[in-house]
Amino acid sequence: MPGYVVLIDIFGLVLAALGFNMAFRQAAFRRAIGKPRLPVISPQSGDEAGDPLTYALRLAGVMVMIFGIVIAGMFTLFNLLIRG
Repeated sequence: MPGYVVLIDIFGLVLAALGFNMAFRQAAFRRAIGKPRLPVISPQSGDEAGDPLTYALRLAGVMVMIFGIVIAGMFTLFNLLIRG
């Protein structure tokens, strides 16, 4: 496989790992970007809205993760199809 394909695969892997951390390991990602921890909300308070950053991180994280997987996978499969 040519070097540029491996480079694109590594880039896709980095994006997938970054997206996974954004979506599913939010406490670690919040520390990395310098945002405060998620406030503790008691069940009796009735505040169901939650933190807007939580939803933004989930949405953006899943999108970045899927983009990384798709770009690496499609580039590799297309190269294997052409170079055969």
